[in-house]
Amino acid sequence: MRNSRYLLRLAVVTAMGLEVSAPLAMAQDQLLEEVVVTAQRREQALTDVPISLTAFSASDLERGNIGEARDYLAITPNVAFTDDGGTGSRSINISIRGVGNVSLGEVSTANSIGYYIDELNVGSVSNGTINPELQDMARIEVLRGPQGTYFGRNALGGAINITTNLPSEEFYSEFSASAGNYGTYGGEAIVNVPLTDRFMVRGMYAYNESDTWVENTHGPGSELGYEHHNARIALRALPTDRLTVDFSLAYTDEEEGGDLSVATGVLNLDTQSIFGADFQAIDEEGFFPDNDDKVSRDLDEINNNEFTIANLRLAYDFDNVMLRSVTGWVDSSTDRDADLDNTSLDTLRRFNRYGGESFSQELRLQSTGAGDLDWTVGVFYAEDEIEQFNSIQAGAQGSYVDPATGMEVPLLPPIPAGFRINENNRVFETSSLAVFGDMVWRFASQWDLTLGARYTRDEIDNKSFDVVAFEGAVPDSQADDSFTDFSPRVVLAYHPQEATNIYGSLTKGYKAGGVDFLTEGATSSFDPEELLSYELGFKTELAGGKIRLGGAAFYLDWDDMQVQTNYLADPDDISSAVERTLNAAKANGKGVEFEVQGVLASGLTGALNLGYLDIEFDEFPNAIIKGSVTPVDLGGQVLPRSPKISASATLEYSFDLSDQLSAYVRGQWMYRDQSEGNLEAVAAKAGYLSLPAFPYEVDAYDVVNLGFGVEGRSFRVNAFVQNLFDEEYYTGTGDGFGLAGIKVKSHPTQYGVKFTWFTGS
Repeated sequence: MRNSRYLLRLAVVTAMGLEVSAPLAMAQDQLLEEVVVTAQRREQALTDVPISLTAFSASDLERGNIGEARDYLAITPNVAFTDDGGTGSRSINISIRGVGNVSLGEVSTANSIGYYIDELNVGSVSNGTINPELQDMARIEVLRGPQGTYFGRNALGGAINITTNLPSEEFYSEFSASAGNYGTYGGEAIVNVPLTDRFMVRGMYAYNESDTWVENTHGPGSELGYEHHNARIALRALPTDRLTVDFSLAYTDEEEGGDLSVATGVLNLDTQSIFGADFQAIDEEGFFPDNDDKVSRDLDEINNNEFTIANLRLAYDFDNVMLRSVTGWVDSSTDRDADLDNTSLDTLRRFNRYGGESFSQELRLQSTGAGDLDWTVGVFYAEDEIEQFNSIQAGAQGSYVDPATGMEVPLLPPIPAGFRINENNRVFETSSLAVFGDMVWRFASQWDLTLGARYTRDEIDNKSFDVVAFEGAVPDSQADDSFTDFSPRVVLAYHPQEATNIYGSLTKGYKAGGVDFLTEGATSSFDPEELLSYELGFKTELAGGKIRLGGAAFYLDWDDMQVQTNYLADPDDISSAVERTLNAAKANGKGVEFEVQGVLASGLTGALNLGYLDIEFDEFPNAIIKGSVTPVDLGGQVLPRSPKISASATLEYSFDLSDQLSAYVRGQWMYRDQSEGNLEAVAAKAGYLSLPAFPYEVDAYDVVNLGFGVEGRSFRVNAFVQNLFDEEYYTGTGDGFGLAGIKVKSHPTQYGVKFTWFTGS
């Protein structure tokens, strides 16, 4: 029955194209848009790059209504994410080919996916993973597999490479206004001004607000809407014919209320361990899926994020050699006040203050000649600092009356409101130095060999201070360690004809180790993660550029996995639990990806993306799940955020309405197979700890999106519908603790329209 539903929805997308098109004969005069990427730090045609990647052009972003990471990740094969709202509506955790952070859901200081904007690493931020709004973007690339040579440490699973629009030599202005359901409004302005033929400036400002679909029915509590401001200014100077200077400064301010997630009524192990196994979830507004848009919270919650990114890029042309410099600074902060009990009771509150600052400098020397040898050598230095303040405090209500029995149920011991149950400050500091090189040798007319490597030294410093546990002070702690790594890359590629690339690669990925605090005065280091990736792939264009095909098969061998789990100072006492990172697991995985785009008829284009993934813990003995004292063996279990099947299909028909008007209609279908969102979910699927399937196991889901647009000489109108059939789904479990149960974020139907006026080119 469920398979029939998927086929029906895919048929709707297909029918949209067939109804408005001629029979599926190849258009005689239409070719696919050329795709140029910078996955190897130089501009190359997509088919020339021996890496499995998915690229999104500016047109894809606009017509697909792609405004944030989840929108493009949902249509990328073998990529999964959870958008649980943990640090705001744009909070997200990403895995590529099953490789991501395996944690308990808290903010992690090191990511497994590299995140780059205009060649600058923006992966070390206060809220875990940056998720910028995507105004005035030129291109987004999602690279699968380790990307250590060019993207460095913490690009273990892959990398996201974002390129913004640079200032240009032509005047251009664009002003837009948008509106949608749930009280959603926005505005955007883009202006590009060439002040001289050697100095250009481009500015962008965007504003978005929404009441959102979740209502807090408890009067004293906060509203759950958001207000976002996003600005960027970019300068380009050409002091000489050889020197190019690009500088950009971007600022984002996200001001939000509470999490956009609703209760499930299923208590996690942590909640049960504190309140007792017989404690029943407090039902005030109903539970998901019957209730997907109401919460009852008493606290005036906030989720505020700020990001400032400064980026200076220099390029000097020495004829056959280019010297490039990338200097960057990232400052971020996250303020979160959360109703920890997740009810209208004033029982538990949580306050988080996170701050992040990062500086980096990269120098690259690259060949630019047309000979048989392309090469790159470089050096990279970075300093990252993440500060975390966490406080859990008691509220004024230490008990409540169960409406079913009329009995008073104690929730807290007799402690005053504001009592600090737990409080801590932590500072994570990392300094990294790396040298890297890459060489492509065309040793025969149709063959080339790539040899690359990166050597990295990381120094880690971890401080914990002003720690309070039940109003008792805990001594300050400090620990440090250092790690080194050598990550090679080998690629052999065969080009039987133009725009065809058949390749095999062996690549190593690396994620830095770290230091944890255990009991008073005790510390424990954990080792770096290492991942070997074996990949066979191909890319080609057929029918004179009307069809583009790509595919890859891979095998992953992942050692010394860093898994956040519980460490029990007293094996029989859950209150002695300390979150700890262990090199507790090994994993291996295999899979395939396939992508095809084509011109199906005059004005009609289509795309199909498919991914298959099979990745599991090879070894994971004695895993301690949060809230439990019982170790379990998760060997042989599937990793979190690794759906076996991922797929998407897109059809777009473009046509002329008149000499001055053109239009398009676009349909998109996407599918994600069943998966587990975290370690608790993995244990639930394995049948451990008496955990239920719901909500730990994320059900398979499919979504249909529609887009429509009209464009004239100076305006365009874009309309969209997301989740046309109002599919009831969530991508993972959020904060598990709470008296109303584990929380999940729903995704109802959303629709809107955007009007844009532009001048110039």
